[in-house]
Amino acid sequence: MHSVDEIRENYKDFSDSKIENIAKNESKGLRKDVLGILKDEIEKRNLDKNLISWVETETKSFDGIERDSLKTKIQNLNCPKCSEKKDRLYGFEINQIVSVLLFANDTRNEKILCLSCGKKAKFKAILITFFAGWWSRRGIFLTPFTVLKDSFNYLFIEKISDRIINRLIDENTGHFRRKGIENGTLNRLIKRRNEKEILEDEGYDFT
Repeated sequence: MHSVDEIRENYKDFSDSKIENIAKNESKGLRKDVLGILKDEIEKRNLDKNLISWVETETKSFDGIERDSLKTKIQNLNCPKCSEKKDRLYGFEINQIVSVLLFANDTRNEKILCLSCGKKAKFKAILITFFAGWWSRRGIFLTPFTVLKDSFNYLFIEKISDRIINRLIDENTGHFRRKGIENGTLNRLIKRRNEKEILEDEGYDFT
């Protein structure tokens, strides 16, 4: 790990565009002492002052009572699929494989839905995988694993849901800080998130 002094010297050599890129796209993962160096460089170079506000909103995480309150608010929204409030919202991991000869389309989504809609979406994906996932070399290996894993995950709905909703909060901290957490803002974010396929190790950011 580089020392603070080494990092400060490195930042001095970065171009303005590099500093702006770090502020906009990488600040969330920086240590607190490095964030101080980043803010100092923005000020010394007379870059857009809004960059500092951006960094602060991106890195001011939701913790404790504030996080619990936001999670409860998300869970109590109407379902983005059926628009009803039959139950609280849950996070569902939905995997689907469709194979054709040498090609296998393996998709993963994390959707926030009511219990009824979520179970239906998950069951539909399992059925499609079971009947359409085998027909390629890659699909032969992926299909049984995926079907078994997704079926087994029905036993851990609460645990998986908690992970997905926490992930939504963590990866959109800046969005919530800048746009607020009114129902309309939360609904729009969740609807857009539900439509997005997740790549391996990829997060969401709709800022």
